[in-house]
Amino acid sequence: MTDRSMPIAVSEKHPEFRCRFMEVYSRRAVFDGYAKDYYVVSFRRRGGIVATRDGKILLVRQYRFLTNGNSWELPGGTIEDHETVEAGLARECLEETGVQVRGLNTLLVYYPGLDNVDNQTTICYTEDVSVEGKFQPDPAEVNAIEWIALDECVDMIFRQEILDAMTVSGILGYAYRLRHMSTGSTIDVRDRRERA
Repeated sequence: MTDRSMPIAVSEKHPEFRCRFMEVYSRRAVFDGYAKDYYVVSFRRRGGIVATRDGKILLVRQYRFLTNGNSWELPGGTIEDHETVEAGLARECLEETGVQVRGLNTLLVYYPGLDNVDNQTTICYTEDVSVEGKFQPDPAEVNAIEWIALDECVDMIFRQEILDAMTVSGILGYAYRLRHMSTGSTIDVRDRRERA
């Protein structure tokens, strides 16, 4: 029996738009009895780091266009093609905050959308942090940093003061992980392809 929910054929990529930040392309998927056009925005790999010290999480504040205001978020950003996730996140954190992170552990991996946003996002966590330099505000990037208690971070999410999907996912994922650690259970965060 054929799975009618799976495409019979998928076209090659058809470029729609490209710049140094992203690519937009379309592909047509033909199913049994119908066809769908998918328009995909493709970014490079991205990630964030839950860096903790004394029960507090390092957050960065930066201006965000869509909300027209400052946003508290996890440090992170684009992971270059030649970098491992861990190296890219350590570099981003140091550049943005002056804080060096080591011993990164994968917390979770997700895509912001599964039909139209190709932007694999990895969030790691660590308690192995050290302040390597004085924070230098950069209005074009990060204008402030702060260590905020985990419970306060969770409250900020539910007060809609933290709206960034990566930060929401990372903070709630980290809180969930800590709860599981306190009960002695473990969480399997291996890539799903490794588990198959």
